[in-house]
Amino acid sequence: MSVLLVEDNYHKRQKIIDFIVSNYVGTNIREAHSFTSGSKALSDDVYDIVMLDIGLPTYDKVGNESGGRKRMFGGREIARKLIRRRGSANIVFITQYDAFSDGGISLSFDELGKILSDECGPSFHGLIFYDSSKSAWKDALKTVFTKLEKSAK
Repeated sequence: MSVLLVEDNYHKRQKIIDFIVSNYVGTNIREAHSFTSGSKALSDDVYDIVMLDIGLPTYDKVGNESGGRKRMFGGREIARKLIRRRGSANIVFITQYDAFSDGGISLSFDELGKILSDECGPSFHGLIFYDSSKSAWKDALKTVFTKLEKSAK
């Protein structure tokens, strides 16, 4: 199984990778840390599962650089591009925020989940709330992986 993980937070990214590697031996994980590198990774290759953070910097952070403008819905933008290009994909969103605001638009976690589900259609496999102090995100991710493994057989 191949996974693209687009996540800018080092700690969160490592926790997700550690979980996948320890539970799904042989999974090939490619990392991207920004909107730009995530978009490039998707144009370079095809993945069984695409995991996207919601808010992403425009560019990879290097040293003390900020990574450019923060795209509050960068993961959503990447998903739209992917579906336009490929027609379908297995997309999972994972975020540590329970509310989102950009350009005067404010959304709750559940509201965003509904919008993502509507926009992505059958490609949408969940919006997971990441909290490093709890294991609920692991259970949710395990459910998604199990479902996708079964459908691939």
